[in-house]
Amino acid sequence: MPWEVPHNLLFRKLHTYLKLITRGIVAACVLAGILGGPTHASAATMSSALPTDSYRSHPGGLISRNVYDYAPTVMVDGRYRMWWCSQLSGGTIPGDDILYAESASPGGPFLASDGAPQRRVFDGTTGWDQHTCDPSVLKVDGTYYMYYGGSRDNSPALTQIGVASSTDGISWQRLNQGRPIITPAFDVDRDNKYGAGQPSAVYLDGKFYLMFTDTTGSGALSNGAGQFVWRSADPAFQSGVEVFTASGWQPRTVDNDRSFMVLNGFSVDWQYSDALQAFIVASNGPNSTGTVLEFLDRTDLRVHPYPNGLLTGTYSEGPGLASRPDKHAGVTRQGECGRVPIDVVQSTTGAPPHTLGHFGFDLLTGRTCDQLPSAQVAAVFDGYGIASPGLPATLVISGRRLQLEEAAVYTALTSNRVDVSSQTFHRIPYGASLHSRQSAVRSPGRPSGYVLDDGRLWPVTDDRLFALNGSWVKYLALQQYDSYPKGPTLRPA
Repeated sequence: MPWEVPHNLLFRKLHTYLKLITRGIVAACVLAGILGGPTHASAATMSSALPTDSYRSHPGGLISRNVYDYAPTVMVDGRYRMWWCSQLSGGTIPGDDILYAESASPGGPFLASDGAPQRRVFDGTTGWDQHTCDPSVLKVDGTYYMYYGGSRDNSPALTQIGVASSTDGISWQRLNQGRPIITPAFDVDRDNKYGAGQPSAVYLDGKFYLMFTDTTGSGALSNGAGQFVWRSADPAFQSGVEVFTASGWQPRTVDNDRSFMVLNGFSVDWQYSDALQAFIVASNGPNSTGTVLEFLDRTDLRVHPYPNGLLTGTYSEGPGLASRPDKHAGVTRQGECGRVPIDVVQSTTGAPPHTLGHFGFDLLTGRTCDQLPSAQVAAVFDGYGIASPGLPATLVISGRRLQLEEAAVYTALTSNRVDVSSQTFHRIPYGASLHSRQSAVRSPGRPSGYVLDDGRLWPVTDDRLFALNGSWVKYLALQQYDSYPKGPTLRPA
């Protein structure tokens, strides 16, 4: 059954086929308790299931409906920013588009920043990516990266994966000279000729982790289902690529890059939880009753440190996990380490899949911030502004507290803000303080910045921060400027 208009019939039929053949396998595996394929975890070593509470749902009405709406990616950055696969008339190229809208709540309503129901932000080309779909967006050091699946009608190249970058998440430029970054392996000629697509990205320890489907990979199931994982410091995955294999992480070769699937879910999204020190993978549940949550070890993706969970709610396609900009799990508004908020947006009706809905609950870790190492607490709150009565407004950055005297500077540097207890505040190691009216420094050919009380020079990307802080700027000789060790870069949120 096609999902939309005839010009895209082939792509949609293949996508539908992959969904249907995989759903039966996933359902059987969930019911048998073995979803996820090969694993080194056992009943003796696996932790007990994580309890949950605070269930919440908005079954539909998040956006104004289009012909189809599915495969969202959701970033929590002061608001809920969502990109998803759909189609609007009037595009440059007939085919799948990637749309954008935002909301103050995961339950919507989602609107474009100008108040329109949605906005097309990524269109197809006359090349390999006539259709652009299945976006996965994250933000690293102020730059947005969007991984997506692209295809062309009747092309023997099948679906391929591309990446684009942006300074605002709205205007995008294709990377890798507009070429795909991952193409089908063509290891096996199967009936399912979808190709390589459905990417989902996470940023962890200086590397991009990419999970994706390739129905032609040797490690996929006989019907083409399966998820592969690569990682690299290069967002375009053209250098320094490692592949997760049956023996762990290995440098990429043509023989191993599609040899081992880490799980057999379909249309997945994943994030990293610093509180659990594990990846959380969301995929379609049995009989459309919800979203399966699977947990993968931080270093060994064969190990499942917790049993699978099921977030109940109507499902037809593509869960998107609401995540902080680096695609890590967020924290609750109460700033608790013992809770991991899980919120997914997914289409609830099909086919074609449409009517985006929101479902969520909190995973209970059983460990408070006081029970975690200080470095782990800092990782949980990385990128957040934290506030505690009687204590300085603070940005958690690079595992340290940056304490700020000027409220306007705090607001400028932080989009995600939570309240924390004084105990949690002090669990995060002190880094430095930026005092009101502190002088800034600059030198020819170097970024302006602040020399703080940790002895490091913290570069600043936007000089308007100096006005907010009441700072005046003094010039340093180049030799003196370069003598300071560099701290993290301060950039407006």
